[in-house]
Amino acid sequence: MTSALTLSSFLYFLLFCATMTFSPGPMTLMLLSLGLRDGLRSSIPAQIGASVSYLISILIFAVGFSELIRGYPVITQVIQVVGVAYILHLAYKQWTSGGIAIDRIGHVEAARSRFGKGLLTGFSNPKTLIMFSAVFPQFAGSGGHSSMLDIAILGLTFLVLQFISGCLYCYFGQRIQHVLENPQRQKMLQRATAVLLVGVALMLARGFTH
Repeated sequence: MTSALTLSSFLYFLLFCATMTFSPGPMTLMLLSLGLRDGLRSSIPAQIGASVSYLISILIFAVGFSELIRGYPVITQVIQVVGVAYILHLAYKQWTSGGIAIDRIGHVEAARSRFGKGLLTGFSNPKTLIMFSAVFPQFAGSGGHSSMLDIAILGLTFLVLQFISGCLYCYFGQRIQHVLENPQRQKMLQRATAVLLVGVALMLARGFTH
C-alpha cells in the first residue's frame, strides 16, 4: 500500500487539526472543567472516551465512506465542496461567536462515568460526521484516490493532537481560565481561529493536493 499524501497537504492538515483541537469547543471545555475540578490524572478516562468516539467515527466516516464513494468522481467533487463550505461555516461561527462558558460541577465522578461522558460528548458532536467524511479525505492524496494508509496517518495525527490538547487544557486549566473567560481575549482567540480556518479552506479550494 502506497501513500499519496504530500508534505504540503499534511502540513495544512496539521494546521487544520491544531485549530480544531486547540480552539475552545464542547470537548475542550468539558476537559477543562474536569481538569479545573479534579486535575489532569482524573480527567484521563474522559479523554480516552473522547479518543474512542473519534476513532470509531474515523473508521465509519473517513474509511468506510471513502471506500463507498471510490470511483464516483461526481460524488467526490460534491463532498469536496461540502468540506470547504463546512470549514468556512466553522470560521464564520468562530468569528461571530458570543463566547463560551466553563461548566463547574461540584461532585466527584467515577472513572467509568468520566469515560462515558467523554464518549458521549464525542458522539453527540454533529461536526464529526462532516469533518471525517468530507474534510479528512481531501487531505489524503488526490480526489477519489485517497489510500487507507493516508487516512490512517491523518486519523492517528488527529487523535494524538486531540489527546495532547486535552491534557494541556487540563494541566494548564487554572492558568488559561482567565484567558477563556475574558471577553476581549475570547474574541481575539476566536477571530484568530476563524482566520486560520479560512486559510485552510482556501488551500483546499485551490486543490493543493493535486
